[in-house]
Amino acid sequence: MKKAVISLLTLAVALSASASAFAAEPTKNMKSSQKAAASVTDPYEPNDSVEFAPYINSNVSYTAAINHHKDVDFYNFYAKPGSFNFAFSRLSASSEPIVIWVKKQSGGQVERVRITGNTSFSVNIPEEGQYHIQIMAPDALLDNRPITPIPYSFKAVFNQ
Repeated sequence: MKKAVISLLTLAVALSASASAFAAEPTKNMKSSQKAAASVTDPYEPNDSVEFAPYINSNVSYTAAINHHKDVDFYNFYAKPGSFNFAFSRLSASSEPIVIWVKKQSGGQVERVRITGNTSFSVNIPEEGQYHIQIMAPDALLDNRPITPIPYSFKAVFNQ
């Protein structure tokens, strides 16, 4: 009986460790200091790909951060044709440029805006479907220059 209990306990611990390893998979390439900073400043991490991006609601404010020079933040949403209004605010004094993309899930670009401050803009959503917002430093995929984390807030208003 003791062997059966110990075997079940060992199996439970092994399964728990396996589940923890799978949960950490999306951030495995980040240094531990980057993981800690991301979890403190950005509740949506990991959102570095469309697949892991959270779905957002219309007319709701979201606060997150670009935590390092290679950080790209994605947010998914479903919209019907019509006007898409987007307001972006920096929550720090950083003057680092930011690029905001609005794209159709199939890959078609709807809008691209490069900013250095706070901004708002409107975009025409051409057809009903899945879209995403991509927020990043302009050369995130090419540049190895470190940046100070850039906390931000945004609100998107779109037809659901």
